[in-house]
Amino acid sequence: MDFPHYLDRLREICDAHGHTLNLKPGAADSQAKAVEADLGFPIAADLKQAWLLANGAERDAPVFMRPGYLTAYDFLTLEAAMAKRSGMADRAPRYAGFDEPEPRDRRIREGWFHDGWLPFASFGGATLMLMVDHSPSEAGTPGQIIAFTHDPDQITWVAPSFAALLTRSIAEIEADPEEFLGDY
Repeated sequence: MDFPHYLDRLREICDAHGHTLNLKPGAADSQAKAVEADLGFPIAADLKQAWLLANGAERDAPVFMRPGYLTAYDFLTLEAAMAKRSGMADRAPRYAGFDEPEPRDRRIREGWFHDGWLPFASFGGATLMLMVDHSPSEAGTPGQIIAFTHDPDQITWVAPSFAALLTRSIAEIEADPEEFLGDY
């Protein structure tokens, strides 16, 4: 699923429940290119398209759901994504030698931060984050989606691509729009 189609379906759900999807105007191409220059690699094309369409959403305005979880995630701006990434890099040394509660999925490289990880959605500040993985293990796929979860701290595999996440996310939202929108 592509992001424009995802947003159309998401708007239908919001409209049906009296909510507004509060997205920010799209990022300028020059802004995305500057972020890519800082990263040292191109952002996965489907995620870059999303940021060019909407440079995040207003705070506490959910846009994504992680498959199998009840948590709705906010869509980060490019600036916020880079700030969260920087925060992870700063915290990573504290996790040296930390054992995750369960073995890590073999598609994800070991360690608590890799330069190829780029957050794009969060819940509770940096408590939960969805990230595109541009540096997977040999068993993984570039562009796969992974998640950081705090307490217990772990990195888990979520979806093979941003497009796959969108398909699974909208299915979760359509199955339980009240949970997604906070109408309980």
